[in-house]
Amino acid sequence: MIETQARVVRTDGDAAYVEARNSSGCGSCGSGKDCGTALLTQVFGGSPREFRVLNAVGARTGENVVIGLEEGALLKGSLTMYLLPLALLFLGAISGVSLAPDAGLRDLYSIFGGGGGLVAGFVWVKMYALRLGGNRHFQPVILRKSNEFFCTVIKEE
Repeated sequence: MIETQARVVRTDGDAAYVEARNSSGCGSCGSGKDCGTALLTQVFGGSPREFRVLNAVGARTGENVVIGLEEGALLKGSLTMYLLPLALLFLGAISGVSLAPDAGLRDLYSIFGGGGGLVAGFVWVKMYALRLGGNRHFQPVILRKSNEFFCTVIKEE
């Protein structure tokens, strides 16, 4: 189980919306001083985002919680998100080359075949995600309430 700290922003029935704690990227320290990974997190991290999680412990707005997601769900989701469109891109490009009427058009057919395969991969992933959206195995869940203090560090310029 992969776990992280979060704060409940609002609740909605058996679900809660949480803001996960911003970390330094690798999670090895909280300071983020003299660390390239922390700098990248600051640049690309943006503002905190809300995530919908299952509220199995009855947490209320403002409480600090620990949320978790099964490793298998994360691995399966990552492989589906990245490898399926990539595999269909290559398959489309190879199909385009083999369907080209002459050698002069192979590159053009390869580009269109690869683009079509990539688009088909993204559509497939979207449909798969919608189908699995209601499956509790693939949703993060609040594991327990936390006593740790949750705060956002504001740096003075």
